[in-house]
Amino acid sequence: MRISHVLHPEFIMAPTPWIDLSHPISKATPPFPGDPTVEIIRLDETDESKDEPRKNLNIGRLAMCLHCGTHMDAPYHFFGNGKTIDQISLEQCVGTAYLLDLAPDLDPIENHVITCGTLATTELANIQPRKLIIRTGWESHWLKKDYFTSHPVFSRDGARFLVDLGVELVGVDFPSVDHRPNEAHREILGRGVLIVENLTNLGAIPQGWIEFSATPLAILGRDGSPVRAIARPLTVPKTSSSKV
Repeated sequence: MRISHVLHPEFIMAPTPWIDLSHPISKATPPFPGDPTVEIIRLDETDESKDEPRKNLNIGRLAMCLHCGTHMDAPYHFFGNGKTIDQISLEQCVGTAYLLDLAPDLDPIENHVITCGTLATTELANIQPRKLIIRTGWESHWLKKDYFTSHPVFSRDGARFLVDLGVELVGVDFPSVDHRPNEAHREILGRGVLIVENLTNLGAIPQGWIEFSATPLAILGRDGSPVRAIARPLTVPKTSSSKV
């Protein structure tokens, strides 16, 4: 049975806190090579306590590429007639997802290509999740020199496997689903599937069904947005016989 974007009634929310899957944004946040660095500027500030008369406010300005840090790619990122980030349905960004942990199988992890063969040997074909989060362990390379150059990628047939499966959102813990000529991006975004890149802390959640949220800013007419991605595990009663 395919899982819809809403929480399936057979799932039980574990009494656990939300896990933050987003990298903090700061001046040290590394941009994708060739993109501008993050600027955080103080426009006004005060060090007054709440008991003192207010003279100034703390006000800041943020300038950054829309594809910096933990972010979402909209189809418009690669296709001029694709949906822009403000046109994305929020139901596509929130709900039940499946966390697939590939980290134990990627050795070496550097430059690993995730193919159709890689994904076909997992449980994905049986459970057919609408939202898929993939852990590779590459988040451990964050702030290292090889983070943007040696990360795992999807092959074109690997990306096609996911969209043919019916996935509507793919999240990964590396900076890009491919390198140029960006065949995986085109396969995924070309079918209206969203991409969330630069996730972190996925190792804090066991493989399985999760409650997931990664909502973008409603930036009119643009190609992507930073997101605050969060998740927590879900469980299915042992008495349930349904395939999920």
